[in-house]
Amino acid sequence: MAATAEQIFDKIMGAAEASFKDGWSAVRDYAPAEFRKMAIQIEEIASNVAKYKLDPNEGYSPETGKLLFKMQRQACESVLVAVTQLTMISVQKALDAVVKVLKNSFKGVIASVLQ
Repeated sequence: MAATAEQIFDKIMGAAEASFKDGWSAVRDYAPAEFRKMAIQIEEIASNVAKYKLDPNEGYSPETGKLLFKMQRQACESVLVAVTQLTMISVQKALDAVVKVLKNSFKGVIASVLQ
């Protein structure tokens, strides 16, 4: 069974406070909206990669899925840096930790497209 955006969002939010550490208070109000967008995109990417694996004429390749996730992550990083006083490096480190939790929580297609 594929993970839903809500399950992915719950994992992201569960990992976010610990991942952002002292910076959590700076992102706490805005992060849920960004993380919800990310969760929806991860669900869609995984669904399309799974379709492609069944029929290469459907969905899109794992490489395309990885690229789309990278773009979504960069957009999230940019927004969180723009609306907070956190540095890009601190946001990237926090998102690295969140992605690690997602990889450990969700196997298969989701883990394969997360970078």
